[in-house]
Amino acid sequence: MEKLSHYQKRVLNQLYGPAKKTDPLKELVRICKFYDECIKEDNDKLLKLRFTELVDSKLSFLLNQDYRFLELSEYKEEHITRVKNYIEDHYETSSWEEVDGNKELTKDYLQYCISEQSKILQKAFVYNISIPDSVPINAMQFVGEDFYKEYIPSSKRKIDFLNDQLRKINGFKSEISNNPYSLLFVTGDIYNKFIEYRAKHIIDFYIDFSYLKKRLEAENLIHRTKDNDFMKILFKEMKIVTEKQYDNYLIKNKLLSLNKSSSASRENNFNNIFLD
Repeated sequence: MEKLSHYQKRVLNQLYGPAKKTDPLKELVRICKFYDECIKEDNDKLLKLRFTELVDSKLSFLLNQDYRFLELSEYKEEHITRVKNYIEDHYETSSWEEVDGNKELTKDYLQYCISEQSKILQKAFVYNISIPDSVPINAMQFVGEDFYKEYIPSSKRKIDFLNDQLRKINGFKSEISNNPYSLLFVTGDIYNKFIEYRAKHIIDFYIDFSYLKKRLEAENLIHRTKDNDFMKILFKEMKIVTEKQYDNYLIKNKLLSLNKSSSASRENNFNNIFLD
């Protein structure tokens, strides 16, 4: 257990504030203001560590409510409404003589969304906190290296989706309609075969998906994906795993190896669908 000085105890008590439920945004503003006034120029590593841990916790909660950080399936649900709102907000301020205003504004909005997702990929997202009588503080500067890991795979999928929307507006054939999870499956044909295999041969959820995922990787039919990310896609985006199954997976927190999940019937089923 850490041995704290009297000074550290006093500062940490002020940093953590009263032990009661508080609004996450108001609490983030409070601790950033406290940082600006009391910790910014302090060289105490422990105090700054505890401050960054608090910021990380509050930001995680707030960003998980932010449209830009939603999983792709939830993002799509809000997409059309947000496009319409963007067009309504900007149409009257633009000149559209001999131009399809709705189309051009939709393209503008899609490009803006791609830019926002790119900031997440580049770990350059900005979340400014206004401090009275001081310059705004970008709270994202305090998060650790691992903070973005949770969001980067989803941002890549959202950029694929948004680029596909742009292609369709510009008159090009949609790629996502053939392969809606191109960051996982190498082709649309493999995606379709995966859906077929799942419908026919997934009986023992944990062992069967373990074998399927490891065999697909061994055959280079899916892109290299961590087990946790793979199962998260199946649950949150493809919605082919139930909440109970996903919770059971999280207890194990990894899939079985190919050797441990292999059987003659699974190998035969796989070969019949994927290798024919």
